Amino acid sequence: MKNRKFGVIGLGYFGLNLAINLADKGAEVIAVDLDPIRVELVNNKVTLAVALDSTDKAALEGIGIKDMDAVIVAIGENFEASINTTAILQELGVKRIFNRVISPIHERLLKLMNVEELLVPEAEAALHLANRLNIVGLLEAYQMDDEHSIFEINIPEQFIGKTVAESKLRQNHALNLVTVKRVIIKKGLMTLGQKASIAVTGVPEPNLVFKEGDVLVLFGKEKDVELLLEEI
Repeated sequence: MKNRKFGVIGLGYFGLNLAINLADKGAEVIAVDLDPIRVELVNNKVTLAVALDSTDKAALEGIGIKDMDAVIVAIGENFEASINTTAILQELGVKRIFNRVISPIHERLLKLMNVEELLVPEAEAALHLANRLNIVGLLEAYQMDDEHSIFEINIPEQFIGKTVAESKLRQNHALNLVTVKRVIIKKGLMTLGQKASIAVTGVPEPNLVFKEGDVLVLFGKEKDVELLLEEI
């Protein structure tokens, strides 16, 4: 399978980390920013890092941006540059365009330009943290829609030593067990220390026995997770 190809325009904190993470996953990445200093930060980490003005159509076309599977406009402050860059990408026929939203007006204009794949990393991070803080005992939460999320919680004490079937998570708590994350201790042959790693059990079998230290990954509604955690 051929490597996916992405363009990331705007190398602020969000764009820079996105470009590096895509490259780390094996993608071909063209990273673009007007500031040579920002470009230098990713120069040895992506396929091509270029300092140029993304509102210059000829310059963008010259680096092959139209051949990308998707281009992410991650410009964080310059409203006009973001809009103009997006318009140029559309003119060049880029297959898929993602935009980082700067403001409500910016979002409205992008929608008028028929750009539907909008990114609001700050809002998503705020919502993610709010969910974690709001439910005592919650380790992580990933919202799927207005009602449902995927939750990570430490194993409730009453489940330790029981099987998945015996816990009756679905019957008694209206929660589906997605998987179990388990700490595995490995003893080194040449060292006195022990190394810990996380193992994911895959799709849990009904006869899987819960152990102390397990982390349950659950799918369901927030209110049902809250009720379960209140029983701990």
